[in-house]
Order: sequence, then C-alpha cells, then structure tokens
Amino acid sequence: MEKNSSRGAETEIIELIANLIASYSHHNELYNSLQADLMHPELYTEEQKDDMEQLSFWHYTKMTELLEERRKAMRQLKAMAKECDSNMRCITKHSIAGYQFSQELLNTDMNNSDYMELAEHASQYMYECISKFLWVNLVTCGRCLSDELAD
Repeated sequence: MEKNSSRGAETEIIELIANLIASYSHHNELYNSLQADLMHPELYTEEQKDDMEQLSFWHYTKMTELLEERRKAMRQLKAMAKECDSNMRCITKHSIAGYQFSQELLNTDMNNSDYMELAEHASQYMYECISKFLWVNLVTCGRCLSDELAD
C-alpha cells in the first residue's frame, strides 16, 4: 500500500465516516422537528406548510444519501485491511458514532473535564473496535493505522 499522506487514507476514512454520521444526525434532527411542526397544520399558512414539506423532503433525501455514503465508506475501510472480522462491523460503526458525538459534546465546552474524559474514552473505545474489526494491534493511535495495515 503506497503512502500518500502522513495521516493515511485509513485514518481519513474513519474521520469521514464520523462526519457522515454527524451530518446524518443533524439532518435527522431537523427532519424530525419539521415533522413535529407539521403535526399542527393549524399554526401555519398553506405556503408555510408547503415550504416545510419541501424542506422536510430535502432533509430526508440527504439522510438517504448520507446513509449510503457512510455504508460505502465502511466498505472501503474494510477493503483496506488484509483481514477483517465482519462481526465487528456494526460495533465499529457505532463506536465511530460515539466518538463523533463525544467530540460534538466536547466542542460545547472545551474546558469541561467530564466532557474531555468522555471524549478520550470514546476515542479509545473506537480505536479498540477498529483494531478488532481490521485485525490490527491498534489501541489509541489512529496515526499508526496505515502502518499497521501495510505491514
């Protein structure tokens, strides 16, 4: 495997998966909010309801697209490994989501030591799951992932 980045494509694809999960979640929040608003049609004009329905459909479409992109990225991550434990695929996906949301929580208050600890544990757990998924000896250092997979 040729190295074209100091971080490595594997590490970047993990970050891509995390951000696709976060984007999906944000679209889902907005979609659900619009759906809740649409349950009270008496509060809105026909034009407002039409706009809300169009926006709701747009968010739903984006969620569908992001879901497929995340699945594609997971398949690409799996393809980068020499071996893979398919039983760890779903756990790995959820560990990446946990990592992403812990980062979002930390970004709300970078001085909160509880948030820092949650983010650190989520990161360690994610790399532990990735290690088991891709059959590499990797615990906390994502920067070493490319080297582990290339050996």
